[in-house]
Amino acid sequence: MTEPNHLLRVDDDFDIEYPGADATSAECYVNVVRAADQLLAELARRLRVEAGISTTAMMVLATIDGLGGRSTPAEIGRHVVVSSAAITSLIDTSERKGYVRRAPDPADRRRTWVALTPEGRTLIDRLLPGAHQVETDVMSALTSAERLELLRLLGKVQHSVLRVAQQPPRFAPAPRIRPARLDRI
Repeated sequence: MTEPNHLLRVDDDFDIEYPGADATSAECYVNVVRAADQLLAELARRLRVEAGISTTAMMVLATIDGLGGRSTPAEIGRHVVVSSAAITSLIDTSERKGYVRRAPDPADRRRTWVALTPEGRTLIDRLLPGAHQVETDVMSALTSAERLELLRLLGKVQHSVLRVAQQPPRFAPAPRIRPARLDRI
């Protein structure tokens, strides 16, 4: 059975419209971003229905769980990779819902620990298997060898993103040659 093609493609005149750009690079980039958005949206949909929480809130709870059931907000932020203000807000919300509690560090009053409550542990123990089942269901479209190849390729892409992120944030000065098909109005 042939799978439907849901890939976004550039127009045939892309190379003329954007001299110096590469059509397949554009197609790969937009489709990687689109796939990531779709994966996160599906997980978010299920989490909203199942538990009324966001994917980021689940990541916070899973991070605390993975760090032994308690951690500092800064350590959670390093794992979840969101701003400290966002971590504070996520912890506040999780605390209001009864999933975590804050406690001062008795050895260092400047430090605050965030710990899973029994309710938070029960929730994450219920949600993580479901999240992993979604991963398995989605990735079942690929063979084991294809999944390993995808990991290898994504590693190269992630490495390239880190390399590009070291460059000054500017767009190349290459011109756009606006095609006539866009001037129909």
